[in-house]
Amino acid sequence: MECEILIENGTIIDGSGRSGYKGNVAIDRGIMTLVGDTSGVTAGITLNADGCCIAPGFIDVHVHSEKELVGGLDRFAGIRQGVTTQLIAPDGFSWCHLTGQMREEMRSYLEVFYGDTAADWGGETVGDFVSLFKDRIPSHVALQVPHGAIRAAAMGWSTAVAGEKQLNQMKGYVREWMEAGAVAFCTGLEYEPTVHADLNELVELSKVTHEYDGIYVAHQRGNTGPLLYGTEETLEIGRQARLPVHISHFTVDSVQAENLRRGEAEGIDLSFDMYPYTAGCTHLLYYLPAWAQAGSPEQVKARLASGKERAQMADHLSRAFPPGQLRCASVKAEAYKPFVGMLLSDIVVKTGLSLPELICDMLLQSDLQALFIYHWAPEREQFLQSTYQHRLHMVSTDGIFAEGAPHPRGYGTYPRVLGTFVREQGWLSLEQAVYKMTGYPAERFRLRDRGLVAAGRPADLVVFNPETVKSDATFSDPRVAPEGIHHVLVDGRFVLKDGEITGELPGQVIARR
Repeated sequence: MECEILIENGTIIDGSGRSGYKGNVAIDRGIMTLVGDTSGVTAGITLNADGCCIAPGFIDVHVHSEKELVGGLDRFAGIRQGVTTQLIAPDGFSWCHLTGQMREEMRSYLEVFYGDTAADWGGETVGDFVSLFKDRIPSHVALQVPHGAIRAAAMGWSTAVAGEKQLNQMKGYVREWMEAGAVAFCTGLEYEPTVHADLNELVELSKVTHEYDGIYVAHQRGNTGPLLYGTEETLEIGRQARLPVHISHFTVDSVQAENLRRGEAEGIDLSFDMYPYTAGCTHLLYYLPAWAQAGSPEQVKARLASGKERAQMADHLSRAFPPGQLRCASVKAEAYKPFVGMLLSDIVVKTGLSLPELICDMLLQSDLQALFIYHWAPEREQFLQSTYQHRLHMVSTDGIFAEGAPHPRGYGTYPRVLGTFVREQGWLSLEQAVYKMTGYPAERFRLRDRGLVAAGRPADLVVFNPETVKSDATFSDPRVAPEGIHHVLVDGRFVLKDGEITGELPGQVIARR
């Protein structure tokens, strides 16, 4: 028997959670044809994986990569760490369905997360949007219904509760996405305009999603307020819409562990993801008072320019922003670019501005384009271990690829889990970690034929050395390629070979099964 590629002598970690075993993988025409014993097989290309693991390509369930994948600076950031499938529209972000001024305003709102690369922002229909990826991406993408875009298309930046007509319009958009193969309905309940959605809107749109065997995915409320309310709302959506629910970038302390236990006891189908760092990242607007964030970018800038409204924000800003925990990742204003990588407390000293003045001025001068890393309070750092060891957890990067010094999670998540959490700290076995990166997310999000090393499945694979894999990406130098990731294949084509990017672009838009 002949095949195109034969990977020999590796330890196969198949993505199921079962123990690894010594074996080979034969690949032909993009498919794994034999796994395990490949006696008698000859190949055009033979790789010796002795000392290495052969695993399914990793699946990133929360990453802001749509624009980067089609030609940005960080196009191959996922590939370098073994990611072969990425879910798009995290936090419900997208610009699909929007036209004219509304589209430009959404572009302005989302630029801080996606940058202003040369990639086309187009996509007035789902079909248009999907076509942007054809023959242009190194890894696969899976669609999610972008709540932010469909609410904006139906209601603009309105803070009102959706009426029947608006809700029906949004339901139509949900059906369009689900019929195109979307895996989930995804929302971001601390961002505009989805922060204004009430429980009824979320339940009704989730019910439509459930008709197509999709799931509900939420950046839930509570990161800037009462966390328990956000979790209870998520559970209530699961109860009423009777669909599985998934919580984005969720940390498990003792209280949240009890909430998950209680939800499961009621029969709610739950899961969550989290990246392997004790720091988050989002725009500087995030901790402004809710009233100051409401509406279009132009309305927000008008408030920031108003002396009266700045004064109304001042006390809140002084309390909400712990300056010793916030680090500037990227900023548009030239005057503030020298402060990229610095803590907000140090920027206050260097500028001589008060904290409220600095925040308002930086946002205004930067046209709202200021991205910050939010380091956790020391007392919460212990909960990263309990999060990663929870059986409902899966791995994500929440990568945001901006200029400057973005969060290293976009470049080092998977090698950090394998090198630090598995090899050095022993939080997880190798098989457990790979399951959280592959088989579990593939099963959860109904990703067709992905997430397992098995004959007959597409050859999305990563070959890595478990003794050397690690990430050297840091907050001061995030764009550092990981070590120990040797080969990555997408549909049987090398996108990384011998640690080097090949330039191949075999990625597809894949649908739920």
